[in-house]
Amino acid sequence: VDESPYQIELTNQQDVLSVDGDFLRAVIQEVLRAEQVRAAEISVVVLDNAAIHELNRQYLGHDYPTDVLSFLLDCEPGERADEPGGAGKRIEGEVIVSAEMARDRAEEFGWRPVDELVLYVVHGLLHLCGYDDQEERDRRRMRAHEKEILRNWNLTPRYDASLAPDDPA
Repeated sequence: VDESPYQIELTNQQDVLSVDGDFLRAVIQEVLRAEQVRAAEISVVVLDNAAIHELNRQYLGHDYPTDVLSFLLDCEPGERADEPGGAGKRIEGEVIVSAEMARDRAEEFGWRPVDELVLYVVHGLLHLCGYDDQEERDRRRMRAHEKEILRNWNLTPRYDASLAPDDPA
């Protein structure tokens, strides 16, 4: 019986990249625990560029493929508003990532496509936990936190911490 406060659903709708569901679930659980999220229902969908392009256009009005989309469907705030990240919250959300983008960008950054995909999932999860990357200061903080999380899994992102993953280098 799964006693975890986290319900994680993984859907793989692409054949560009092999996805290790158990590893992704472990990373997701660890991020939620580290962010002190009380309970969560998270859906992660792995797509190709064409499918994520369509969703990006449909929901955000952006006519191009992207690396990650995240949608916070429901959120019960924590006890204290000044808590970091997801502390004390119950979160329901969806993270959608492009395996094709991960494959293409990983070569550019010099690491494995699966590592790039994990970065996208972590990035989307942090958005669900309340992190923002619109302002430069917040973006740097979020990138530093992503690096810290990935290092726990012996992954070191190669991108410049000042850039968003989808910013041109």
